[in-house]
Amino acid sequence: MPINRTPPPVALPLFTNSTSSESLAPVMIHEATLHQCQSAPDLSKIPTNITERKKRKYEGKADKGPVTLSTFNTSSGDLEFRFEDLMEKIDSIIVQNSELKNSVEVMSSKYDEFLGRVATLEAERIEDKKKIQLLEEKLEQMERKTRSTGIEIRNIPKTDGETKEDLCSLVLNMGTSLNIDVKSSNIKDIYRLKSKDNSHPIIVDFTTVVTKEKVMGGVKKFNKSKAKEAKLNTNHLKINGPLAPVYVAECLTYRAQKLFYIARAFQRSHGYQFCWTANGVVYLRKKVNDPQIRITSEADVEKLKCTE
Repeated sequence: MPINRTPPPVALPLFTNSTSSESLAPVMIHEATLHQCQSAPDLSKIPTNITERKKRKYEGKADKGPVTLSTFNTSSGDLEFRFEDLMEKIDSIIVQNSELKNSVEVMSSKYDEFLGRVATLEAERIEDKKKIQLLEEKLEQMERKTRSTGIEIRNIPKTDGETKEDLCSLVLNMGTSLNIDVKSSNIKDIYRLKSKDNSHPIIVDFTTVVTKEKVMGGVKKFNKSKAKEAKLNTNHLKINGPLAPVYVAECLTYRAQKLFYIARAFQRSHGYQFCWTANGVVYLRKKVNDPQIRITSEADVEKLKCTE
């Protein structure tokens, strides 16, 4: 029979985990020792050259011990109290939201009502504006009709103790200079207007429009045929004193006077040659052969400015 012999033990060099100089020396371990079977708890005791990884210890809170029934009941009661308080707050918020919703609905309804009233008032305002404009035009026509027989004589000095007879004499002298037959019976009324600049123009109201047109036509014809110095002046009316030009124009309404003033300013600034009034209406003409432009409101002047 073969004989099995056990080989002699051989020493193997191993290093320990120590970093000291002494630990670097080889440690002799019998090979037979490595073949020994060890239990799991003793594996870490075998000296090897493998570095062991250190795990961080659990740093959580330590267990406070088992939860008792009284502790659970206390926690449950606290949670129930908090839940009830939370539900009360939620119910309060729901009520507030409901009230807020109702308030918003009321405000929205009132706002819609307000918009309706504003729209109604705006429509009424536009309608009232049209009516006012219509009434102003009717009033202007009536006032223009009452002044259709009148003329205005300016730049005649006022004398002390002046009477209506003296004013009538001035008109008769003017008619004589213009070669127009004017009688005292043709004058319905005559007077001076009050003014801030003490010019006090004379207003002559004739009995008929025909007489008024005759006088106005005579003045235009007379001035057109004369030089600037020889045009109608105080000498033609037999007024003593320094020579001064006399201006005769239609008796215009306040609205027509304002339009005439605006039209003349536009005439000077935009190179129009003619600006005059006829039967209480203001007219403009840029050149001799151009058509006349009737001015009935300030808007007409603004339109002309836009077209220039």
